[in-house]
Amino acid sequence: MAIKQDLVALLADINKKLDSLQKEVKDIKIDLTKAKGDREILKVEINALKEEVKEIQTSQQDRIWSLIWALTWTLIGILIATVLGFLVIGGRFILPGAF
Repeated sequence: MAIKQDLVALLADINKKLDSLQKEVKDIKIDLTKAKGDREILKVEINALKEEVKEIQTSQQDRIWSLIWALTWTLIGILIATVLGFLVIGGRFILPGAF
């Protein structure tokens, strides 16, 4: 009879420990599911950030090319103005003496 009671107590103890382990496994599964969801959210946010960085890089490249073209046309304008200035100055000194 004592052995039967010891076995019943032992089985009850084992059942409690199994219930505890099942609860822990269930909690771990819930945490894992939450972590997977958070990971998916982070993936979406990372992809959005990548797209924003690409847009910023494209925008910066466009601005750089706009600046290069503006400087190029400014230098061409300055060159034309300088050449025309020399032609006018040269014409004032050369043409009056030629007639």
